[in-house]
Amino acid sequence: MIPGRLGVGRWAVGSLLAALSATASAANQEWPQWRGPGGHGISAERDLPLEWAAAAAGTPAVNIKWKTEIPGRGHSSPIVWRNRLFVTTAIKGAHVPGRKAPVHLDFNRQPGYVHPDTLDVDYRHTLKVFAVDTATGKIVWERTAYDGTMADDRHKKNTYATSTMVTDGERAYAFFESAGLYAYSFEGSLAWKKDLGPIIKAGMGPGTSPILYKDLIIVQCDQEMGDGSFLIALNRRNGDEVWRTARAHRRSWATPLVVSAGNRDELIASGAESVVAYDPATGKELWKARGTVSHPIPSAVTTRGVVLLTAGSSSKNALAVRPGSGELLWTYNKGAAYVPSPIALGDYFYMVSDAGLMTCLDAVTGERKYEGGRPPVPATFTASPIAFDDKILLTSEDGDTFVVKAGPVHEVLRTNSVGEPVYASPAVANGTIYIRGERHLFAIGKTR
Repeated sequence: MIPGRLGVGRWAVGSLLAALSATASAANQEWPQWRGPGGHGISAERDLPLEWAAAAAGTPAVNIKWKTEIPGRGHSSPIVWRNRLFVTTAIKGAHVPGRKAPVHLDFNRQPGYVHPDTLDVDYRHTLKVFAVDTATGKIVWERTAYDGTMADDRHKKNTYATSTMVTDGERAYAFFESAGLYAYSFEGSLAWKKDLGPIIKAGMGPGTSPILYKDLIIVQCDQEMGDGSFLIALNRRNGDEVWRTARAHRRSWATPLVVSAGNRDELIASGAESVVAYDPATGKELWKARGTVSHPIPSAVTTRGVVLLTAGSSSKNALAVRPGSGELLWTYNKGAAYVPSPIALGDYFYMVSDAGLMTCLDAVTGERKYEGGRPPVPATFTASPIAFDDKILLTSEDGDTFVVKAGPVHEVLRTNSVGEPVYASPAVANGTIYIRGERHLFAIGKTR
């Protein structure tokens, strides 16, 4: 670990925290994108239930207001704006004999790489968008965005509907990577669609989610061993391309993050080769820092004027950089997850491994507060943690949610379950926690 530098850009901390506070306050009732307001995974709401349970034989459900079946498979998280919740799904169709995946390159750039757990390029798939009434769970409308063959395989645990949607309160935008980007009105009318071409990721499938910045919708499209990777910004009103920046970065699944750096905004894009900051208005590169080394699936987070990034596909790596310059503040080589994103809350930075082991570091210095904090039962985690009211929620693939007290001491306060597997990350809005299970959407709120 590189020791932290205590003089961490305090000039940036005040403006950054003010911006985050304003964002949380303005979006208190909404969860408009991957990991909610600003992409931080943190809700400003407080009066939320800490206990829930699915109905079992002879036992009624506890604090589950409704559950709604969603057909197909999807790991996209719910997004919420007022009385609407949006989510995507992929429905597997007919077999297409003879259809094969593209030829993939290995790390030596030699053709012929095939991951043993990839499948489904030889089937048709229907990609759908659902709008759900948040009060009742009723499906208000569903639309087919795409129906046909896919550009590449997917990992057997992934889906073709893994990218989380984003909304500006007027439209909801669904990104299916190679199958395109779609803008729908809240009434379900297709406003525009955009084909970004094939986005190939070694047969692992999609994962990066779009974000909004002012009038732009921005997506990070890293693929294969870096050939053809790019960042792109489209006009959210009509889908026209505003800027495109080429990237020499191999495949990634992380979603970019916009942070305030003094007198400017910076778009932080994680990458194995390097972490790069761009001007979100133009796509111009601002600075470059050390990369995550492993393929970045987790998204970046920020707190106390630092940006924190992780990756764990091969080696476990975490690093902190200073916005405005990209100065490397510290690194840590344990605890990072392959899939779940970390979370930063106040002074502390939390990583959750794929087995649910938590590590807590001082966000500014990298000093370890604890590591190896265990869930009460062995589990595997794909969903990323979220937080509210100094509580961190960790949801396992078994559908158990562990409520962990935030702070420098690991303490599990409760264990709850929706009674079915969960791979998508939860959302919080309007006094309700929304969890997408393998088959159902659950709305969790105080019912007694």
